[in-house]
Formats: sequence, structure tokens, C-alpha cells
Amino acid sequence: MRDDGPAGPLPFGPKVTLRAAKAVYVVCGWSGRILYVGSTTVGVATRFAQHARDVRKTIDWTTAYVIPLKDDTPVRAVRRIEGRIGMAMGPERNKALPRITVAR
Repeated sequence: MRDDGPAGPLPFGPKVTLRAAKAVYVVCGWSGRILYVGSTTVGVATRFAQHARDVRKTIDWTTAYVIPLKDDTPVRAVRRIEGRIGMAMGPERNKALPRITVAR
């Protein structure tokens, strides 16, 4: 994890000022329920802006919690972390989360 640590609650939207290029995020709705867990390797503001273009999907996304990762975190590790957090949080609207594999 980065030295600046997790951030939130933040209003969901593309104007987030976090510097992390790689992160995992949890988005909640008006009710406070967890709606979505995702990750980014292009920056939090960029990824949130991409999501915000789909108004039907994000109309009730109000609050985000962001777990910034080190910039040199491999993409595979970013996805694995997203999958583990998603599995633990049980978001209501994710269509798919990265598969969690168990090392043997």
C-alpha cells in the first residue's frame, strides 16, 4: 500500500484528487450499501470519469473509498486484490470480479 493510505469517504466523481495510478475502490449508494468494487491501473480520476459516462450504472453512486496501491504493483496483483476485497465486501452490482485462485 502507499504511504498516503486509504481515502474516504469521498464523493464519487471524476474530480477526485488522489494521485494513485493504481488502486482498488469501493463505491456505495445513498443508502450506504456497497454497490461496486473495482480497480484501476490508469488513475482514480480517469477511471471514475470512465464510469461516470454510464449514468444508468452510476446514477446512485454517491460515496467512494479508495485503497491506493504502489505504482509498481503488477496489474495481476491489482486484480487479485480487487477480487479479494470484492469477495469480502459482496457488492450488489458487480457483474464480475477477478477470479480468486488459491496457490498450491
